[in-house]
Amino acid sequence: MSQQTVTVSTTQERARASRKDAGAARRNQLLAAAAECFDEFGYSAVTVEMIANRAHTSRPTFYAYFRSKDEVFLALVEKLADELNVTQSLTGLEDAGAREILAATTRAYLDAIFSMGGIVGLIDVTASVRPEVAEIWTSGADRRIRGYARFLRNLPGGTLDPAIEPERLVQIIGDAIHHGAKRLAGADEEAKERFVLDIIAVTERLLGLTDDHPAP
Repeated sequence: MSQQTVTVSTTQERARASRKDAGAARRNQLLAAAAECFDEFGYSAVTVEMIANRAHTSRPTFYAYFRSKDEVFLALVEKLADELNVTQSLTGLEDAGAREILAATTRAYLDAIFSMGGIVGLIDVTASVRPEVAEIWTSGADRRIRGYARFLRNLPGGTLDPAIEPERLVQIIGDAIHHGAKRLAGADEEAKERFVLDIIAVTERLLGLTDDHPAP
């Protein structure tokens, strides 16, 4: 009896895990479809039915995950903000020098913006008129700025000779990177690569990167 109970419990647990995984996959599918629709048609023109059709599912399935078009848009903003934050992770760069880290994280952020296409511009515009969108979007940007500035402050003495206070400089560089990448989202790969290299070079110059000490 005891063995049978354990077997049933294990089977049920596996079934629940399977449903959870399937649910996460379906939710991500809807978010991807929503991103495509918002990018292609703009926020106002998109309907729940359009998103469901793009995701190859039904309106009832959409409503099983999101209550409205507005809710899926906010979820998408949060997802993309999280993806941009991940680009600044130092995982795998623990033994790298400051120059390599700055280049790698800058390139990762730019590649993420390029891959997101026009949806980034739509979110920027929407954030300027909708406080709930701005709260999600700007909090992600603020987190990246604080992390970047903290990294710079923790570098060994003599590594940097910044033109202005690091946190303010990070804000300026971040804005240039974000808006420049957004503008080039539809450009060819050569133009994107040139921008990446130019931004890395400008960032190094503005930070006054004088030596490539290993990061702390």
